[in-house]
Amino acid sequence: MKLINMLVDGELHLGILTGRGVIDAAELKKKTGTDAPQSMMEAIRMGREKALPLLEVLQAGADCYLDESQITYAPAVDDPEKILCAGVNYRAHIEETRGSFTAAGIPTIFGKFRNTLAPHRGVVRLNRSSTMHDYEAEIVIVIGKRAAYIKPEEAEDYIFGYTLANDISARDLQKATSQWVPGKTCDTFCPLGPCIVTADSLSYRDMHLTGYKNGEKRQEGWSTDMIHDIPTLVSFLSGCCTLQPGDVILTGTPSGVILGRPEGERDWLQAGDVLTVREDTIGELTVTMQE
Repeated sequence: MKLINMLVDGELHLGILTGRGVIDAAELKKKTGTDAPQSMMEAIRMGREKALPLLEVLQAGADCYLDESQITYAPAVDDPEKILCAGVNYRAHIEETRGSFTAAGIPTIFGKFRNTLAPHRGVVRLNRSSTMHDYEAEIVIVIGKRAAYIKPEEAEDYIFGYTLANDISARDLQKATSQWVPGKTCDTFCPLGPCIVTADSLSYRDMHLTGYKNGEKRQEGWSTDMIHDIPTLVSFLSGCCTLQPGDVILTGTPSGVILGRPEGERDWLQAGDVLTVREDTIGELTVTMQE
């Protein structure tokens, strides 16, 4: 199932994306009086096992569909307790940065905050303290159950679904200290969307990820290329802190970032640049850079 977080008259509504259009689950719930979730966070906290059967009943009875092109998106997850990110998780990305980063025996982890969230079709604001803005196409895990000290083979049971992110990075701020957070947590630096594909509909083993700048393909990778795969990331992080429903985990970016280009060819992001992250099942997350 594909679930959309959307704004309707200024309020967050849960949408179900179908071949016929978008079902406003919140509006349909009001009409039918069912126990189905009416917001994305409610669905995530309810869990796949309970939420999806209720949403399937709503979907079966729907007779009104919204045009997806007219939807006003919100970030796919609007209220995560934690935004956790895996760095240097594709070997080709390590190689292209020529030693700027190194692979570790355990995942390299940093964080973002909720101020970084932005929606599909939204804008990313250039940070005035930086002149070196970069893109990073990423697959995102959405946690669906409280997880503490779980094993990798248990991880899939704790995943609600998957979405996409663009881990926008201010490289000069990122490299100014040994900690990456200053270059990663600027406002709007974590566009998230367009939808969440629930984990029963998409295998973590089969994801094909691409990233585009102004229509030119710059990045490409497969989830099988990750150094630390999705179950390993979930398990490792659950041993560092208790993961809560709605937490999101960015899983790293493949090669093709601007930082990886020769110095004279580093076309850092500017106002007006359009960035798209694509995964074959999840769809496309597109944002525009803005002053």
